[in-house]
Amino acid sequence: MSIHSVKAYQREVEEDRRYGGSANELSIRDAFKNLLNDYARAKGLRLIYELPYKTATGKSVKPDGTLKDSLQNAWGFWESKDEADDIDEEIRKKFAKGYPNDNILFEDSHTAVLYQHTAEVLRADMADAEQLHELITKFINYERPEVKSFREAINRFQEHIPHVTKALREIIEAQAENPAYIKQRDEFLELCKEAINPDVVIEDVREMLIQHILTADIFNTIFDEPHFHRENNVAKELEQVLDTFFTGSLRRQTLDSIKHYYDVINARAADIADHHEKQKFLKVVYETFYKSYNPKAADRLGVVYTPNEIVRFMVESTDYLLHQHFGKFLEDKGVEILDPATGTGTFICDIIDYISPHKLEHKYREELHANEVAILPYYISNLNIEFTYKQRMKKYEEYVNLCFMDTLDNLGFKRARQNDLFNPFTEENSKRIMRQNAKKISVVIGNPPYNANQQNENDNNKNRDYPEIDQRIKDTFIKNSTAQKTKLYDMYSRFYRWAIDRIQDNGVIAFVTNRSFIDSRTFDGFRKTIQDEFDNAYIIDTKSDVRANPKISGTKHNVFGIQTGVAVLFLVRKESKKKKRNCDIRYVTMDDFWTADQKLEWFGEHKIQNIQFEHIKPDKNNNWLDLTDNDWEKLILTADTKSSSSVLFNASYNGIVSNRDEWVYDFNKKSLIDKVKFFSDVFNDHVKDVYNDSIKWSETLKRRYDAGKKISVDAKYIISVNFR
Repeated sequence: MSIHSVKAYQREVEEDRRYGGSANELSIRDAFKNLLNDYARAKGLRLIYELPYKTATGKSVKPDGTLKDSLQNAWGFWESKDEADDIDEEIRKKFAKGYPNDNILFEDSHTAVLYQHTAEVLRADMADAEQLHELITKFINYERPEVKSFREAINRFQEHIPHVTKALREIIEAQAENPAYIKQRDEFLELCKEAINPDVVIEDVREMLIQHILTADIFNTIFDEPHFHRENNVAKELEQVLDTFFTGSLRRQTLDSIKHYYDVINARAADIADHHEKQKFLKVVYETFYKSYNPKAADRLGVVYTPNEIVRFMVESTDYLLHQHFGKFLEDKGVEILDPATGTGTFICDIIDYISPHKLEHKYREELHANEVAILPYYISNLNIEFTYKQRMKKYEEYVNLCFMDTLDNLGFKRARQNDLFNPFTEENSKRIMRQNAKKISVVIGNPPYNANQQNENDNNKNRDYPEIDQRIKDTFIKNSTAQKTKLYDMYSRFYRWAIDRIQDNGVIAFVTNRSFIDSRTFDGFRKTIQDEFDNAYIIDTKSDVRANPKISGTKHNVFGIQTGVAVLFLVRKESKKKKRNCDIRYVTMDDFWTADQKLEWFGEHKIQNIQFEHIKPDKNNNWLDLTDNDWEKLILTADTKSSSSVLFNASYNGIVSNRDEWVYDFNKKSLIDKVKFFSDVFNDHVKDVYNDSIKWSETLKRRYDAGKKISVDAKYIISVNFR
């Protein structure tokens, strides 16, 4: 930042004094907070008001501001005082109470004082712009030892975790002759097939074991819950498998290289006094861990966690919409709430914090439900939710409504007999699923995975198929679409379809997702389905799609720090005998060039009942934005596979599709033969090995690989072609 920001601050303070006449702490500190945030944003930091800080004696104090980074590290602290105070005496009092003294800025709008590593390092006359600029710059740029240690620990962890993971896989694979292990593993595998999804295989169990091993210390340090892995219904089963081989010195030696990471987490967790800050820290730890441990799975599962400002906005808005349209609140009996992809449990935790304590016990036991498919977030959400409840109610109670399952596989709520889905299987997790399926869900809320289709076969990271949900998409979203090529099997599309079916006659869906449904041609059938099946739709469009606007940056302008645009959608459905609904669609958009912080501040400052929405009347083509008014549909189509009349061609083709043009086309025949021979040699060398990333894969080539068939090169098949 430049000195111009300081001068703008000085002018604002002078105007406040001239018109308000007040110079107390509350009237002047907002201006200085904004100035600090201007400097902080340039370094990727953010100033947060009044976060508790745990002192050396274990007591809690609240500096006026804490300078935080995206890893939830505290870079520095700020304390604002009244002009009438003796600033040096106030500093002495704050340090006596245990305020941090390694990087803290005190100011009273006349004098600013900076302390670093226990001593005063700079004092500035706040009327002198250059002095103040120098002091703030020094404050913002100082990296506390704890911050440096944590950042270095994460870097080391990211470097070491692949090696530790590889070692664990080898240890587990070496148990092939261990009968005790085989017995326990197979029993757990059957449990997973019955209670999670039928496609679970032995390799999945192995990965669950690895995640289980690597996360035990995280839970012990952050939550001080050493018994969780022995008591949780899924963790207990995994521990029984591990007890057959992974004990004592083998466990200690294998994990030695990442012990430092856990030690640093322990130190950081010990400093966190506020439960909400502990949740934020937990999300950072989890996201860092998962993306280091298995980046492809992190991408496939959509490991992107919802900022607290958006979570609270969605919870409060859902509460308002329930009352507005049904005369009920989230806390009322009979309002069953479900987060179908709970991740770290953020939405459920926020609802626990939001509901009145005298109504929370019943809601927690009976009407607050969550699902998770991956073992690591399942653990984290379980602990996070139980810990939040304990903080709120001052007593511990097991959270019995968290199901370890793939939500999209579960259509048990549509079955006449619940037991048909899980046979006579009576494990605790299956009981939970059957209990949830028997409920009539009123609210589906959360952040479903975003992952779209992979870009090419080399990614080897496709979403798995969900036959029943995909058929529902085909029968509705795609059937209602006019798009020629409809890719509507993204994970968030599937969750929308599942949620629409799940709430049945009355209810609210509240999702934060990819924004493509708002204006993409591909989603015209989705929009028509919403118009046909819902009475109200409320859209908050944060824009920030980097592909649509290359002038913005995902990390700077997107609330999730991703390339894909983001929107929040609330859908309300009321029971009706009318065949045709008149969906009231309301829309509000943010400025594409707002930073992520500005967009999050918008969520923190607005209530849905006070937003000036634009009322949208869809056009005949089911557009919500960029409405059309033309007669194009009267023109003769060039081609349409869905129609047998009024088209020039009743079929369409992709033409020649090689899936690897760079390998099978060339301007020189010899060069082409050399390339194809090299390609075939690499393939043939690995046909009994593993997928090799230097090959350009396609479904056809994968089938050949799986069958163990080699490929050969014959120059007589080379022909001349016109190539665009």
